[in-house]
Amino acid sequence: LDFNALNIQVLRRYRQAFKLNVKARSSKDDLVLAASRHFNNYMVDEVDTIARFLYTVHSNKEKVTSVGY
Repeated sequence: LDFNALNIQVLRRYRQAFKLNVKARSSKDDLVLAASRHFNNYMVDEVDTIARFLYTVHSNKEKVTSVGY
């Protein structure tokens, strides 16, 4: 994921959402560095993620098909 391509407002929201240890008024470079470190160290349980995705798709099937997908 290329964090440099993201708008600074998106990086600030990422910082806030994940409570990154970087100042609120940091430069874009500082935010990119903090976000990339966080993202690369974030552990994801792939089996759980896939199971939750399938559950969400299955439980929202009516909503998805009514939109025309």
